[in-house]
Amino acid sequence: MSVVWMAAFSLQWALSVGVLKMIAWLDREKGFRMDGATAGILAAGCCAGAGFLSRNCPQGPPLLWFVYSVLAIYLTVCVLTDLRSCIVYDFLQLPAVLAGALLCLYHPLPAGSGAGLVLFALLQYLLFGRLYGIGDAMVFQICSLYLAGRGGDFRTFLMHMALAFVLLGVVQLFRRNINKRGNLKTPVPFVPYIACSLLWFL
Repeated sequence: MSVVWMAAFSLQWALSVGVLKMIAWLDREKGFRMDGATAGILAAGCCAGAGFLSRNCPQGPPLLWFVYSVLAIYLTVCVLTDLRSCIVYDFLQLPAVLAGALLCLYHPLPAGSGAGLVLFALLQYLLFGRLYGIGDAMVFQICSLYLAGRGGDFRTFLMHMALAFVLLGVVQLFRRNINKRGNLKTPVPFVPYIACSLLWFL
């Protein structure tokens, strides 16, 4: 186990726990307790983030460590809050947006990516956000910033969204949670599927 991986994992774990404690303090009604399931999801999210950093930028500039650590912490925390209370807290969006924007400034964007980001944002807020909620739409938009920073375009953003829906459909089909019209019988948290599908495109 490399020193880079351990350093990234420890940093992301500590900051994720800190953010969760802040959420528990700010939203006392919902509360947030650390149990086995929470620890498992935290470990999985931090492992994924640390693995990405140690594989893609082991000796990279501090900026890349910062922006990808923010993404890992953001998605891990959002997955947990979505699973626990079906909430994606608005205040989590700002640091993730700023970090994603920094990545886009650091790497020159491919031609058309800027327009693709704007069009994708409009689709999320005006169309898809009404289907699965503005919180999920914001998570997709933040993911699109990171995909653009790695050379993705509008088609990449749509493919990420499509894969998230495919994963959702497959899992819920096995759980017999899809009716004859193709809709979910019981709504389920969507952020875990968005986060898992992003790994394929990063």
